[in-house]
Amino acid sequence: MAPSTKRKRDDEFPLSREDATQQPVASSLVRTTEEVSFPRGGASALTPLELKQVANEAANDVLFGNDKPSVETSRPPKKKKTSKKTKGEDTTKQQTPSEETNSDVIKHISFKNLKVGSYLLGQTSRISKNDLCVTFADGISGYVNMAHISEQFTNILEEMDEDMEEKEQDDDYESSDDESKDNELPDLNNYFKIGQWLRSYVTVNTALEVRTKKNNKKRIELSLEPSIVNTFVSEDLTKNCTIQCSVKSIEDHGAILDIGVDGFTGFISKSDVPDIKSLLVGTVFLGNIIKTTDRTVTVNTVFSGKKNKITQISAVDAVLPGQTVDLLCEEVSENGIIGKAFGVVPGFINSSHLRVFKKDDINHKFAVGSNIQCKIIASLVKNDGERSLMLSTLSSIQSMESNLLSEEALTAFPIGYTFESCDVLGVDTSFLYLQLNDDRVGRVHKSKIGTLESKDNLKARVLGFDTIDNIYEMTTNPDTVNLKYLRPNDIPIGTLLTGCEIITVSSSGIELKVLNGQFTAKVPSLHISDIRLVYPERKFKIGSNVKGRVLAIDHRGVIYVTLKKSLVNIDDKDIPLVTSFKNAIDIKTKNEKTVATVQRFTPAGAVLAFFGGISGFLPKAEISEVFVKKPEQHLRLGQTVTVKLLNVDEENSKILASCKTSSEKAKEQKEKIQDIIPGRSIIKVTVMEKTKDSLVVEVPDVGLRGVIYVGHLSDDRIEKNRADIKKIIVGTELEGLVIDKDARTQVFNLSLKKSLIRDAKKELLPLSYADIKKTDRHTTLHGYVKSISDKGIFVAFNGKFVGLVLPSYAVESRDIDISKTFYVNQSVTAHILRTDDENERFLLTLRAPVTEKKVEVEAPFEAIDSTIKNINEFELGKVIKCKVVGIKKNQLNVMLSDSVHGRVDISEVFDSLDDIENQKEPLSNLKKDEIIEARIIGTHDSKTHKFSPSVSSVSKKSVLELSIKPSAINGKSYTVAGLTSFKANDELLGYVNNYKNDLLWLSVSPSVSAKISLFDLMEDGEAVPENVSELFPIGTAIPIKVESIDTEHHCISATTRTHSEKTIDDLVVGSKVPARISKIAENYVLLDLGNKLFGIAFITDALDDYSVSLQDAFNDKVNKMVTTTIISVDTENKKIKLSLRSEDAKTPTIISHNDIKETDIVHGIIKRVTDKGLFVYLSSSIEAFVPISKLSDSYLKDWKKFYKPMQPVVGKVVQCDDDARILITLRESEVNGELKTLKNYSTIQVGDVFNGSVKNVTEFGVFIKLDHTVNCTGLAHISEISDQKPEDLNALFGPGDRVKAIVVKTNPEKKQLSLSLKASHFSGAAATDAATSTKTEEDSEEEIEFNDDVDSEGEMDIDEAEEEDVNHKQDIKSMSTDGLSLSTGFDWTAAILDQANESESESEQEEDFTESKKHKHRRRKEKIVEDKTIDINTRAPESVSDFERLIIGNPNSSVIWMNYMAFQLQLSEIDKAREIAERALKTINFREESEKLNIWIAMLNLENTFGTQETLDDVFKRACQYMDSFTIHNKLISIYQMSQKLDAASELFKITAKKFGGEKVSIWVSWGDFLISNKKNDEAATVLSNALKALPKRDHIEVVKKFAQIEFAKGEPEKGRSLFEGLIADASKRIDIWNVYIDQEMKIKEKSKVEDLFERVVLKKLSKKQAKFFFNKWLVFEEANDDVKASEYVKAKATEYVEKHNKDE
Repeated sequence: MAPSTKRKRDDEFPLSREDATQQPVASSLVRTTEEVSFPRGGASALTPLELKQVANEAANDVLFGNDKPSVETSRPPKKKKTSKKTKGEDTTKQQTPSEETNSDVIKHISFKNLKVGSYLLGQTSRISKNDLCVTFADGISGYVNMAHISEQFTNILEEMDEDMEEKEQDDDYESSDDESKDNELPDLNNYFKIGQWLRSYVTVNTALEVRTKKNNKKRIELSLEPSIVNTFVSEDLTKNCTIQCSVKSIEDHGAILDIGVDGFTGFISKSDVPDIKSLLVGTVFLGNIIKTTDRTVTVNTVFSGKKNKITQISAVDAVLPGQTVDLLCEEVSENGIIGKAFGVVPGFINSSHLRVFKKDDINHKFAVGSNIQCKIIASLVKNDGERSLMLSTLSSIQSMESNLLSEEALTAFPIGYTFESCDVLGVDTSFLYLQLNDDRVGRVHKSKIGTLESKDNLKARVLGFDTIDNIYEMTTNPDTVNLKYLRPNDIPIGTLLTGCEIITVSSSGIELKVLNGQFTAKVPSLHISDIRLVYPERKFKIGSNVKGRVLAIDHRGVIYVTLKKSLVNIDDKDIPLVTSFKNAIDIKTKNEKTVATVQRFTPAGAVLAFFGGISGFLPKAEISEVFVKKPEQHLRLGQTVTVKLLNVDEENSKILASCKTSSEKAKEQKEKIQDIIPGRSIIKVTVMEKTKDSLVVEVPDVGLRGVIYVGHLSDDRIEKNRADIKKIIVGTELEGLVIDKDARTQVFNLSLKKSLIRDAKKELLPLSYADIKKTDRHTTLHGYVKSISDKGIFVAFNGKFVGLVLPSYAVESRDIDISKTFYVNQSVTAHILRTDDENERFLLTLRAPVTEKKVEVEAPFEAIDSTIKNINEFELGKVIKCKVVGIKKNQLNVMLSDSVHGRVDISEVFDSLDDIENQKEPLSNLKKDEIIEARIIGTHDSKTHKFSPSVSSVSKKSVLELSIKPSAINGKSYTVAGLTSFKANDELLGYVNNYKNDLLWLSVSPSVSAKISLFDLMEDGEAVPENVSELFPIGTAIPIKVESIDTEHHCISATTRTHSEKTIDDLVVGSKVPARISKIAENYVLLDLGNKLFGIAFITDALDDYSVSLQDAFNDKVNKMVTTTIISVDTENKKIKLSLRSEDAKTPTIISHNDIKETDIVHGIIKRVTDKGLFVYLSSSIEAFVPISKLSDSYLKDWKKFYKPMQPVVGKVVQCDDDARILITLRESEVNGELKTLKNYSTIQVGDVFNGSVKNVTEFGVFIKLDHTVNCTGLAHISEISDQKPEDLNALFGPGDRVKAIVVKTNPEKKQLSLSLKASHFSGAAATDAATSTKTEEDSEEEIEFNDDVDSEGEMDIDEAEEEDVNHKQDIKSMSTDGLSLSTGFDWTAAILDQANESESESEQEEDFTESKKHKHRRRKEKIVEDKTIDINTRAPESVSDFERLIIGNPNSSVIWMNYMAFQLQLSEIDKAREIAERALKTINFREESEKLNIWIAMLNLENTFGTQETLDDVFKRACQYMDSFTIHNKLISIYQMSQKLDAASELFKITAKKFGGEKVSIWVSWGDFLISNKKNDEAATVLSNALKALPKRDHIEVVKKFAQIEFAKGEPEKGRSLFEGLIADASKRIDIWNVYIDQEMKIKEKSKVEDLFERVVLKKLSKKQAKFFFNKWLVFEEANDDVKASEYVKAKATEYVEKHNKDE
């Protein structure tokens, strides 16, 4: 197309033409972004419409015609550029010619003309957590930040900010989870309503600022503050004036308002506010003035009155949006009406706000010169600084009703709705207006018109709704109209998408283009594939197409897609997808299956993700038919599972699912559980599982499971039920009554109580309140105890039908504790007490109802013995006949008559052992129902199980004690033997009653018991039985001999042995004796031999296998009997050595050097680690030595860390000339040799367990050197350290730590081992440890005395001559010259000097709860003195050449250099030591500052001890030049203090303080500590004064606090108090100072002063956390002092504090 043609069409294009306005050269529909005055984002600087310029203009010609000539002026047109504006160009200079070039009014609001200072009327369209969104005309929206709402609201935020500062201080007192600040912000939903009208002021418009990459978003920020939006003076506050108000306070009759006008206050009556309670201080709303007085204006919220217009103003600034005014019509244009308000302010009413779109119609309706009543909706600032009004005549704006029209409009025609035929109403500079139907109008922005074929009957689609302009936003662009989905939210969840193009790929997810590039979508990492891909980019290539399914769409319109084939390829006709809760309810109703993805795991189950962002829960009981302990063991993260929905709760957004989808079985189970009626259904079940307190049962053929609790096994006492449950085996068939069921989980509870089953069969068991009403009060009801509380006992008849028994109706007296008398599930018999028909509740009583006494005819008395005619004839001593009704192991139950029963104790059956045929079952010769003769010897109390030798009165409840001994029956009289009848050495016959705590209890008579220890049950040499109760079952007859009478416990101490060791002299070496393991120590086992004799089995005599520790071998045998062999007896020192080794011990016994020879492999246990090597136990009497050079093939730095006392080792004999000269090697290559006794990487198998030593600790795991292997090292990854991932491995492990590890993976080719330290791999370890610790505390005093002997003996076990030889050089190490050791063990770094200041460090580590745990940990870590053992893997250096060789290998090691210096000092070569130090400083790399520092400190030590003051000063000056001067000063001060050169130290303190005192607090504190420790308190006070002068003010509190602490610890506490009192007077808000002050008083135990301080501090202004901290601390203090009265006082004080502060709030 020729340019001339293009210009012609542009000139004639009516959509962009205005009256008296120059037409731009380019089409207004194809202007650049800078020229488009429309608020929608997404347009770039070069709009795509430019590419279709010709087609669009042609469409406009067809639509609008080209027959109207343009209006020309003398001014030539300005040609607009279509290229992007240059960076940094001032956007405010660009003008839209159609709007402001030749006109006094602005016709549309846009980002380009909405300048700062503009006023707008709008409605709240959205309320978020931090701001409000306000929408204005032309679809523009702005945001109001919290700080710009009102002055009152800002005050609320400031108060909250102050509270947050206090809470930050609380973090120093107690560690707690902080609530985020956002969560505590006021909820704006309580202050504003959606649809509320507000006047706002533009404070920021980013579209008018310089655009950058970071600031590329258009955003308008607003203010609602009355003082800003109400630009009125007193003359403007007339009736009907619209004014913005903020609530200041709520009064009885209304609310006081802030209107932002000086000297005036607003008021709104309670009658004018629908809900006065909804008004909060700070709330902002628009009001209408109805009354004005001198100082007050009264407002309401009614704006619909026709006369609500203002007629006068004080100035142009008083014309504000929201006011109703008359506009004088000056000109009618094609786009609307131009006029003036009050004759001075220009304004414009757009055709859309007139609802008249043709110029002729506007002329006809509104004549020039007439006044039009309208509402101001905007007051905009033009380029010249003047204001232009935008007004509206729409009724919705005139009435300003608080509702959003968009909700109703979009309900009728939602976004995406298509109107097939629309008529064109008109056009203006920005919009095309359409008639949608009879009463609805739409507008099309010029960028949304598209290419049109005709101007009639246009097809349009709804894009939105402008609630202010009351008009639909439309599009006529065919490309948009014909789209299948207009927005992401229009896409149905679960839609299958094909041809999705991959944009980006990463392990966190994939980004796609979907629907031909219309939208972008995200694929979460769990939905990339059914199998987790480590490198998804290898499978999914950028640019390739994939098939997916819409997973969810969030509120922001982000589309989430799944690529998992298990979800993409699913047929949603066969398996419906859960896309909404409504859909889920439908699926559950139809009992259909669906699919879900495992999102995460919890201990109780798995969280599932369905489509549509819906989550569900899968309980672990529903994961599988089998028992599921951990969900992650059966499912994996991201797995697609087929489930059935058990429950859908739309209200609470919860779904419960199950993987048990077997429809037939599930249906059968569901029907079965529904058919069961609790309290009526009696079913047969099979026992499937047993626990301590319950049985898990199952209904045969159905698979329905239930539970029988131990209390429901019978109507008997709980003790009998517990005994019965042990007899029931899995597979037993039972029949019981269902008492409760859960239809949801399909589980039932069963009872085997005969009382309930009997009543259920007779239908007497009540199931409802109606059944209770029918029941007579005298009718007995059988139930069971459901629960017990203070209110009484709740008695149940089935699981959910319960009645209450008040305590007074349950027991005889109120003094009886019902919780101890009754227990849950106990069978009870109850009667109805009274009923409550209104609430359908009832009370029960356990007492029988009182009835009228009736004369009952007693049944005839019938005794077994026909000679007995009356019950009173049963007298003491009478011989009668009785019937055996029960035979127990230790008694006979007999019947004397129908109502009188008796008992024969087993001790009253036989006269002697010869009469017994079967000693283990003495009563086996008696038969049930047998008639026997017996003598009455007393009565038996069935409750207390005690015997009484008298018969006072016999009743139906009496149980008579009988004897059937021939001597008792045949004798003239018989008396039961009591305790006083026996004496020592009597021989008796006893019968086993029970076995407990290594004691066998026997019945000697009905009233006397005897006890025999396990020692006395066995002869010497007999093996200890594993199960004593099986060897001596209940009832067994045993002849015993009385040892003593225990009158205190009313029993006999007896024995069965022919002899017993009364003293240590009776013990025979080599004999086997029974013993009880009393205690397990690190290197021995303590054994109890009985009769207060104890012996020890040393570790080498206790273990069959040295590789097993004593704890592992004997932990489960503590307090158990074992057979032991006596090795030696030292009668003089009362020491007994024992052996627990068996004949087939794995580790052979070595008695002397003759039992071994060179090259033999031997097992040993490390005795001691010395500088020369290891001493190893080969047995309790033979030791071997391992020199350093024979320790290991590998290089071990700090080798001592890898060898600990009592550690098992395997070695090879190198030399064995005599018992005192045995040398072995531990080198793996030498030990292994050709025998291959040690395992290597090839022979180690998965599952092997090793002990080992930590070799290295890294961030990702721990390297462990395994024992008894050929130098094998494995890695325990951080995930295999424990069942819960540790945070810091360095805090748990260090080099040399001993650990136990299990091999989980091997790679022999790469020589790699994966190890695990998880406790779950080593079962029983925790339990045995706990048992050991418990039993250790129970050791007797004799054991404690014995332990001391064992320790001393352990030191004497080594051959003295050998020990002297080994320790000869160690004696040299212990020598000291003026505080300086000359040995290689001396710590030249002076770190040892820090130990001299332990008391100082302790004072600095006061319990200051303002200091974090992290800092405390770091401080402790700094105090550890590093073990600078020489790096050696062969032998210790013993000559100059040895040291030189080490230096060559590690020239930067200060430890080697310092040991070299010490070596020379031992030889008195002081000058050579100096030369070595100088060499070290030159040799060590300059980057190794810490190593150089160690050398300098060593030189200072050297000169201080052996040099002169001049040489020391010279070294000191040089050290200060090369190293940190302050550090060197401090080190020399410490050296002076250690060597007691106090004057020199004092002088150096002065120099150091003068040099560094202005910035270092620590030097002043150290100086003060030095002076106070040396009793120079006056000088310390001077030092403190000088410190306060030198230090900056911020450090004053810290230094005074430290001095006060030192005074308390080492000086005068009174001075410390004075300092603390001064601190809390100057800094009363520093609560931490109070805490430290209290701690100091606590340490010196000044109770009255501590209490006084607590009294003072709780009166301070404290936060809740601070108050809680101090009250807790006070209470703990009083309780520690056992002051009950003071403790009660503190509790009362705390309660008073809480109540007071709750009232204040």
